[in-house]
Amino acid sequence: MFGNLFEEEEDEGFASASTKGRTAKGGEEPPPPRGRSNLCGIRNQGGTCYLNSLLQTLLFTPEFREELFSLGPEELGFLEDKEKPGAKVRVIPLELQKLFARLLLVDHQSACTTDLTHSFGWNSSQGTNQHDVQELNRILFSALEHSLVGTSGSTLIQRLYHGTIVNSIVCKECGNVSQRKEDFLDLTVCVCGVSSLEEALWNMFVEEELFEGNNLYRCAQCSRLVTAAKSAKLKQLPLFMTMSLLRFSFDFTKCERYKETGRYSFPLTIDLRPFCEQTDAEDSDFTYELFSVIIHKGGCYGGHYHVYIKDIDELGLWEPPEEDCKPKTQKKIKEEVKELPEQKLQEDDPLSIITAIIAQESSKSVLLDQLGQKLMNKTGSSWSKRFRKHYGPIGKFLQSHNDVFILISNGTRVALKSNSLSPVTDAPASSEQTVNSDLHLEANQKPKPKIEVDLAISGQVLTGSLVLLGFC
Repeated sequence: MFGNLFEEEEDEGFASASTKGRTAKGGEEPPPPRGRSNLCGIRNQGGTCYLNSLLQTLLFTPEFREELFSLGPEELGFLEDKEKPGAKVRVIPLELQKLFARLLLVDHQSACTTDLTHSFGWNSSQGTNQHDVQELNRILFSALEHSLVGTSGSTLIQRLYHGTIVNSIVCKECGNVSQRKEDFLDLTVCVCGVSSLEEALWNMFVEEELFEGNNLYRCAQCSRLVTAAKSAKLKQLPLFMTMSLLRFSFDFTKCERYKETGRYSFPLTIDLRPFCEQTDAEDSDFTYELFSVIIHKGGCYGGHYHVYIKDIDELGLWEPPEEDCKPKTQKKIKEEVKELPEQKLQEDDPLSIITAIIAQESSKSVLLDQLGQKLMNKTGSSWSKRFRKHYGPIGKFLQSHNDVFILISNGTRVALKSNSLSPVTDAPASSEQTVNSDLHLEANQKPKPKIEVDLAISGQVLTGSLVLLGFC
């Protein structure tokens, strides 16, 4: 799709005199100064919102930014020398450094990526074409690795983003185990048929796939077709976990692609221990915090990207909107706080199971994005496999029993009506500002209990990998 998008002019990531003429147009009027947020956006070249969103995410990743800036001219060369015959200049990392420096230091409302895209080998027409941000992420990382060969930053991408999965097949006849290791820089996660990230990961790394009936497995030790079980586990976790949600499906009847429009929730923090091969390390080794979300508004064939990023280094100056400065009116709930007696768990009754789960919590409420995981822990099976066929999505089930359940804490928790906390105050809106429509940043404040994305207006385009979640 991208062709020679990130190819340098010579081997080992060097540029030579053949790059002559690829300079940005001069004489343009400088952009206005930064606004109250003190943040700099990136100008869209026509269809480069996907590139801008990814670049802003990398800029606000301290580990990536600092390691990139640690590479000096003795390793990368000088941009002024790229026109000289035989000069060895690593253009892509140098242009990335220059863009990052402008975004951090120059008092402009926005910066231009023309010089950077020229280093990729783009012509003027390629800036108007929209591409898939997940594919861009992989190709950009590959291009940086290629350009940094022989420097102290040669392992930058591997150290920050590389992880491994081990796939295992166990023969049910002789017990022989066949394993294959798979490297990844991002995980591709299913959306169709699941309602949350945790449920999708559970299906990927906990539940086994059986080879039986007409779909048998040929065991090398038994030398015949046998029943077997296939499973996968995370073997090595990266420092930054990037997850890409598959939000497009294909309708074979109509021979066309379509977009999943259900709701899909994911937490601000996630524990990956249940999905790992080795689980004897410290809790902190398995716990990730949500850092950025790249979202595409639109359909399967077009739209616009923007990104939400956690401002870890507090680079922006945050002021709440005027309406957030007004005091909130407390909502009073008439129901009295009552202790529910311990309820008997009926395995085939989801109403009984969910009621028991909530009643056993000390707060008498459960975060919506944790309810599916707690139900799986209680029953050993996910809602989709056990109850969805008869009761529909779990959210619809809760709504249909509004005489039993009530949403509290600004809709982020579910409680039993008879145990509703009183009074309940609406959670304040997050302090959020927008820079040039391609950058949204949240202040480093006390996090909300969850983030929930409406898939009808979010996703990516073309290849079907729709939301990029960066956990760290």
